[in-house]
Amino acid sequence: MPVRDQRTPESQTMPEPSQFELSSCTDDERALIVNTPGAVLKGAVVSDGSTNALVFLKEVTAGAKVFKQAQKHENAFVKSVALALKQRGPDDDADLPVDDAAMTEALKLAGEVADLLYRKADPADAAAYTAWLLHLATEVAKAVKTREGGLFSRKVAVTENERMFLDDLERALQR
Repeated sequence: MPVRDQRTPESQTMPEPSQFELSSCTDDERALIVNTPGAVLKGAVVSDGSTNALVFLKEVTAGAKVFKQAQKHENAFVKSVALALKQRGPDDDADLPVDDAAMTEALKLAGEVADLLYRKADPADAAAYTAWLLHLATEVAKAVKTREGGLFSRKVAVTENERMFLDDLERALQR
């Protein structure tokens, strides 16, 4: 005889409380967890190769929206990271991305944070955090439609270079 789920519908939709908290991390672990979203944002911004100020502004605005939405994320761990970023303020991460080194740094940190979280955190928290990082980069990449092949080509939401960065990021986040 199959076992029935005894939970009420309300408990089935309520998010599970986070088992892993920033306060339980060492200073280095906390810094890695909190700094990686900013690095991913920078990597995604430079991945299209554009130096257009309006494109930059639209991409950063898309990233800011993702950060703001994360302050109400259903996963308590992702929400705590977003709130830590908000408390930290903009001056702590004010370096503008200027070259492809931002992509390399983003991928390096993403791999390190994924290793850390899949080793120490609740699997649901690790999955939610890594999915959030990928969502952040995807939203930044989709912020501006561009003509990849020149004036007469169709506009694309994500350029080939952005797609390559997103694919590399996804691989770095998998465990």
